[in-house]
Amino acid sequence: MPPAAIDMIRENVEWLTPVAMVTKVQASFPEVSSAQVHRAWTQMSEIYWRRDEAQLLSAEKLLREYGDDVDLFTPTDIPEGVEMLCWGMKKIAGPLRGKVVEIGVDATYDTNSKHLELYSIMAEHEGAGFPISYLYLSTATSISQGKRKKALTAWAKCVRDTYGVFPKFTHVDKDMAEIGTLLETWNAKISLCWWHLRRAVRTRLSSGKLATTPYDAARARAEFSFIDLDFIPRGQEDRGEYEGGTHENVTPVAAASQGPGPPTIAPSGTQIRIPARDLGTQRPGSESDDDSDAGSGSDVDPDSDPVDGTETEGGTETDGGTSRTRSGRARKVPARFADAASPEAVTRAIRARAAAGKAGSKNTGTTASPPAEQEPEKKPRRFCPAEYRDAIINMMERHYCAHPLLPGYAHPSREGIKRWAVSQMYKFCVENDLPEVWAYLWENWYRATRWELWARSVHEEIPVLKTTMMLESHWRRIKHDFLHHFHMPRCDLVTWVLVAKMAPTYYRKLERLLVETGRYRELPCWRKDFKREWRKLEKRPITLPVNPAYKTDMKKGLCTCPAFAISRFLICKHVVQGYRRVPPVFFLEVKRQRTVPFWAHPSLRPAADGTGSTDADTTAMAGTDSDEDEPPRRAGHGGGGMSDFEDDDDDDDVVDTQKLEEDGQTFVEAMDDGIDTLIQFAEGLKYQRQFRDQRMLQALQREGASFLRLAKACLSKEKRSTRGTTPSTWDKSIGSAMFYRPRPPRREEMADGDRKCGV
Repeated sequence: MPPAAIDMIRENVEWLTPVAMVTKVQASFPEVSSAQVHRAWTQMSEIYWRRDEAQLLSAEKLLREYGDDVDLFTPTDIPEGVEMLCWGMKKIAGPLRGKVVEIGVDATYDTNSKHLELYSIMAEHEGAGFPISYLYLSTATSISQGKRKKALTAWAKCVRDTYGVFPKFTHVDKDMAEIGTLLETWNAKISLCWWHLRRAVRTRLSSGKLATTPYDAARARAEFSFIDLDFIPRGQEDRGEYEGGTHENVTPVAAASQGPGPPTIAPSGTQIRIPARDLGTQRPGSESDDDSDAGSGSDVDPDSDPVDGTETEGGTETDGGTSRTRSGRARKVPARFADAASPEAVTRAIRARAAAGKAGSKNTGTTASPPAEQEPEKKPRRFCPAEYRDAIINMMERHYCAHPLLPGYAHPSREGIKRWAVSQMYKFCVENDLPEVWAYLWENWYRATRWELWARSVHEEIPVLKTTMMLESHWRRIKHDFLHHFHMPRCDLVTWVLVAKMAPTYYRKLERLLVETGRYRELPCWRKDFKREWRKLEKRPITLPVNPAYKTDMKKGLCTCPAFAISRFLICKHVVQGYRRVPPVFFLEVKRQRTVPFWAHPSLRPAADGTGSTDADTTAMAGTDSDEDEPPRRAGHGGGGMSDFEDDDDDDDVVDTQKLEEDGQTFVEAMDDGIDTLIQFAEGLKYQRQFRDQRMLQALQREGASFLRLAKACLSKEKRSTRGTTPSTWDKSIGSAMFYRPRPPRREEMADGDRKCGV
């Protein structure tokens, strides 16, 4: 490699990535290959991050050199054989002390040559994520029980005690070791990532494996009386199918009426299934002799429908809302089972649908064979047919989003919401004959101790985050922007990237959010998505007459329509169009809250007629989804002189951090104040001319350069010259003056122009 190319790499090794370095070097030295640049960059950059041959020891020494930026933790009670190195980001966690309400925990893999797991705790602030701690962890050489959970708990307690982090919500995927750590460290609501939850359920529903999670019907019946003990999976159990691993030991509830017992392991290792006892002879009046064996232990068609009035295993006969003992004495069913989802009601519903299906097949014109000669068509059982998967996912999303603060289709209490959700899912599975699906959903998501991990209704507030995407985005940036240039880099190099390359970006971002300088600052990217969704809902038509079930409360910003509860931003077209048209500054300043009202801003005022239109807003929605049908919004009507289409393209990444007064100023008052200041300042500058002080002139040119450019650009639009071409609206020279409207020509100027033209 030419010496000049080596010098070029050495000068920029700390600031440029290898890919950027290749482009720069090859521009001057085309004969140099990218592999040579990568090799030279790696060797030359070692002076910045390599401190020892041992990777973890080298990373620890490197962290000590960055003592002003990080805190090196020394956790206690670490299981023997566990390798770990953890530290906190002092410049991020310090300013956020007492401000952290939500945190997320996640791990990534394949980031280093020692195959250590890399964990991070990120804090949410103003909708953005900030890393406050990292951890390298390996438990491969430890034989202790619960080794990973103990190590993670020791790390989390260091973060909690060092920076005073006490969140209300902790976001995590379905890893049970991480969940156990959060439960032991913080008294906070565990909130499973909806993206991970949906992917896990969809993956399992798409699987063809019939063996499902071990299901304890007696325990489910003990919690909800409407669950039928006979609705159990027909296949085998898979004890390794618990999502995220078994979180706690569940003691089975013994029940004599549960049906066939669990498989028993004989001393020789052979599985023996004990059949249920014979339930007696057929009751007079039943439909067929074959149905009398439906409750016995004999071989029967597993898809056969139960017959009303068959003798139950407990020794009674049921008939509608009553039951009969063996002696024939009638007995009324207890009231707690006499609801819409009782086992008897569900059985009747299934039988009615089955009868309707048989009747439909008879009406097709085909001649049915005699019962003795007809052979039942055997269809292969599937865990979950494709036509039911989306319905189950959508139902789970409604259960996930339901909350007592959100009125509508769910019960207004946390206990009622759980009963409503379990009943709805159970009915769906029973009606579509999905016992394996129900066993999986109950044991992994709906039973006690699992429901509390993902349902929002458990806590009195609603968190801002629904997923752990802030952590996934953080990992993606680390891997795609830095680590993909290397194949399994050393731990000390990864540490240097995290502390020296990634951290300064978060330092600047956090400072702009916390420190009000009166200048423009970047905003979290969610505000663009929020604005786009709000503007789209403003134009969406509302079908008339409005569904009477959809009630809006504009003081609280609530709506009972189903779209409101599952919305990412907790808005819908009824709520958006129930407010007066908001100005563009609303999208830059609005604050998201965790209780009603969920959005707070002075411009959120209910419309007088409830449609979002006011006398001042002459361009209210016309009930169309087309952008072209909406007229441009003029100045003085809250639109800033721009149409909605143009407004969507403005710069949402910056906002003036200077706070307005509580009472605020009107547009005319603010403009008059600015004009008076400029006039007085211009008079003062005229007075300065007599002193001929070059320093004052330089200060004016330096500090007022941007304003002078704006003034010249605006005044250039006042000229009425017929020579030359009219500059484009987006011309860089007058781009800053695009909102300036030229004054009409004075009468004297018009008269002079007429004389020049010979009129």
